This record gives sequence, C-alpha cells and structure tokens, in this order.
Amino acid sequence: MRSFPAIPAGRFPLSPETRTALFLGAVALLTCFAVWLVSSAIVWTEESRWFGILWVAGFGFLFFDVAFLFSLSVLRPFLKQTALKGAYIKEFPKTAIVYPVRNESHGLFERIEYSFSGNKLSNVDLWVLSDSSADFEPYEREIVQRLQASHPDRIFYRRREAPVERKQGNIAEFLESHPEYVYLYVCDADGMIPKGTLLKLLRKAEHPENKDIAIFQAFIKIAHASSWYARFEKIGANFAQRFNFMSFQAIFGRTISFGHHHLARAGLLSRIKLPKGLLSHDNWDTVLLDKMGYRVAFCADVHAYDEAPSNYLEARARARRWAQGTLQGIPLFFMPRVSLASRFLAFFGIYLYVADVVFFIWLIFGLLAHSCLAGELIHFEIDSIWLGACTNSKLKWTLLFSVAVVYFHKLCLLKNLKDLKDFLYELVVSTFLTLNNVFYTPLDISSIPLRKLHWKPMAKNPFAKVNFQNTAKVLWPGTAAGLSGLYFCLFLTPYFIWQATPLLTSLILSIPVAYWTARSVPERCKAWI
Repeated sequence: MRSFPAIPAGRFPLSPETRTALFLGAVALLTCFAVWLVSSAIVWTEESRWFGILWVAGFGFLFFDVAFLFSLSVLRPFLKQTALKGAYIKEFPKTAIVYPVRNESHGLFERIEYSFSGNKLSNVDLWVLSDSSADFEPYEREIVQRLQASHPDRIFYRRREAPVERKQGNIAEFLESHPEYVYLYVCDADGMIPKGTLLKLLRKAEHPENKDIAIFQAFIKIAHASSWYARFEKIGANFAQRFNFMSFQAIFGRTISFGHHHLARAGLLSRIKLPKGLLSHDNWDTVLLDKMGYRVAFCADVHAYDEAPSNYLEARARARRWAQGTLQGIPLFFMPRVSLASRFLAFFGIYLYVADVVFFIWLIFGLLAHSCLAGELIHFEIDSIWLGACTNSKLKWTLLFSVAVVYFHKLCLLKNLKDLKDFLYELVVSTFLTLNNVFYTPLDISSIPLRKLHWKPMAKNPFAKVNFQNTAKVLWPGTAAGLSGLYFCLFLTPYFIWQATPLLTSLILSIPVAYWTARSVPERCKAWI
C-alpha cells in the first residue's frame, strides 16, 4: 500500500471565509435545535396554534444571541491571537491626526496636547475640524494658539460655516481639500492617543502584507473612570473588545470600524460615498470598503483612550443616539458583493437593537399568556415539579442554559484575580442598574420615528454629577413599571413568576441605584475595585 507523508499541523489552515461560514453555521444549528426543543414542549391545539407559533418565533429570534454567545465563549480560549506585522519606516508618509469637534467645552486642550506631544512624528500634522457654533470659535482658536506655541507649524484649525452631514461630512470635506495626506488618524473630542500609538499603526499600514486593510482599529480603553458607573463602563468596554472584536478578528479576519481611534488610508476614505442624513458612519464605512475589496482590522496590541459616561442617565442618552445611527444601516445587510463576515457584522449590530424590542414584547406576551387577564393562551406539557411549581423539564433546562450563558459567558476571559473582580463588579452593576435597558431601550427605539434626526454629542466631563431630583424625573417610568410588574406577578398570575425578579428589582431600585453609582469612587475603595 502506498504511503503518504504526513501533513504538518497548520500547513493548510482554514480561510477566513470558511471559518466564518462554519462559525455562523454552528450558531444557526444550535438555534434551530433550541427552537425544536421548546416547540416539542408545547401542546398544540387549534385555539392556541397562532399564539404558540408567535411565542416560538420570538424565542428563536432571541435565542440566536444566546447561541452566538455560547459558541464564541466555547471557541474563545482556542483562538490564536496574532498581531499584524509592522514594517521599518525610513520616511514617514504624510499623516493627519484629526479632531472633529462640535461645541466642546471641557478638556479639549489637555487631550489634544497629550495626543500630539506623544505622537509628534515627522510629516504628521494635527487638525481641529470644527463644526461648532460661532460663539465657540474664539474659545477654539485660543486653544489652537496655545497648541501652536508648543508645536509651531504642526497644528491647524478649520471651521465650517455650514456644517452639513455631521462628522462624516466634516471629514469628507477635509479629505477633498487636503489630498496630500496619505493616512488619517481620527479622534473624537474625548479621545487621547498614548505615546507611540501612531507609530505602531503606521508601521502596520506600511507593511506590504497589510495592503488590503483600509482601517487599522485600535483597542479603546476608558480613562478617568472616577464614578462607580464609569468604572462599570471601563470594565464593560474592556471585556466587550476582548470577547467580541478580538474574536471577530481571529475568526473572520476582519472587524467593524468604531468610527474613531483608527488609522485609515485617506485615499480610500475619500472614495466612500455615504447616503445623506446618516447619524452614524462606522458600519457604512466597513461595508462600503468591503465592496471595494478592503477590510477593517482590529489591532488589539495597540490601544488608545476615550472618556465614558459618568452616570447612567448620560449613558442612556448616548444609547438613544447609537440606536438611531445603527438602525439606519439596515440597507447594508442587503447590499450586493459584500463578504459574509462584513454582512454579519452589519446585521448583528442592528439585530441587537431589534432583539431588545422583540424581547420586551415577547416578555409581556409570555406573562399575559398565563394570567387572570388573558387565560392560558399557550399550553405546555407538564412533566416535573420545580421550585414548588409544575413545569416542563425541556423549558426548565433551556431557561437555565440561557441564563447561564447570558450571565457567565465572559468567564472564558478570566486570567487573573483582577479579571475575576472586574467580572463580579460588572455582574452586580448590570443586574441592579443596566437591566433597566430591557424597559427603556424598546421605548427609545419605538419613539425614533417621532424624533427629528439629531446628534447631540456625549458630555465629555468625566467628573459630571447628577442630582437626585433629576434622576427621579428621568427614571420614574421604570420604577412605575417595576411596581406594576410586581403587582401583576403577585396577584394576576396563578403563581409568582420568579424569573422576573431580577428585572423587577432593577426597575424598582433604578432611581437610588442610578443616583448612587453616579457618585465618585472614594479613595479608600479604589484599591479593591
């Protein structure tokens, strides 16, 4: 018998396209299995058929996220994280660090000074691109003059009299009027670039193996997390990028642009033609560059800094803006000649917002399906007793699996005691405070058609405070909903629905918890968090 030489491991690795298809296929199969499992627990009758179909459809739509999180958490420890190669640069290409700003009144000078002083390479300029109102111009010019005193002939200012198409329009006009720049590093007004970050990204961009990469996205860390809530945002941003975006890069070979803290090839950005009226350009940049044959790469070995909302109220306002901008990207999912990975990344951001609405409706429907108000709209097979109540074992284990995945999928990231402390901290704050988003996000999304398209930037003061009266004024609807839900579970259902307890607790306590987490962390507590 003829023998064949052994093939060395890793000689023929799977392509990113194959890895993407296999991963998403596994997520889809797990979702289908869960749908079949819960469907088999329903007693299908003529009068409950349509209610059952709607309930199962909602479950399947929502379980896709559970399947995604589970698949990624299982795969995450085995993903090989490799940094993009860098080239030695003899002569630096013409590069601009740009700060698009609009009516920013806090910390702008300090952030720009920090960013440029640590990345002042030859052939690198810094531009303040202002879309501010006229009364802000003297303040901004004063900042620029102070910067120019330390960095003569390197700092420039440009203000648009008619700011159209927001940040993306600002950058597009700059690129059109300054075609001499080869690269563009984009900063938001709260952005800070650590020393050496620009050099690392330029080296990657100049390496011949990275010619198909249009945007080199840096890992974003949170600075000045002085409040209890900002500390939660800092941990969440760190975990989210380690869990999602590092995994996307390893599996898909690409990721999605964040819209800032990235180095972009200016010539390619100038070729992007965005639809008018967009609030958010990040996902559009990613997909349109993909159509041109280029990708966005996540550079986990290069980091930059942003500020975070100091309180839940500001975070909610930011989430409303993000929802508006992201949902405008629905056409991207249907765009032709786009890779499966970029199509999924554009879809997934939209899916998460739609899932918030579906979950809220599905939750209300599920509560009413077994209540004194609507009777029994869906019939389930009863085959076990759990916590003193008659139940179905398939539904029980599906629920336990889903809750375990949602709450504990980030355990795969824990490498040391600090990671464990951060995980527990995020778990507590998300349970007692941000679980309120189950109520507020659907309301915000459903009100989008009633609101004029408008982008009010996040307040950039990391030390901003909130008062109790304003907190109560903003969050009282959630408290009222929580108390109403508690009354429903106690008196309008045959048995208390204990699964709703975390959500009801979060809603009822939302005002004091939001107010307390907006306070600064005392010095004595910083050591153990």
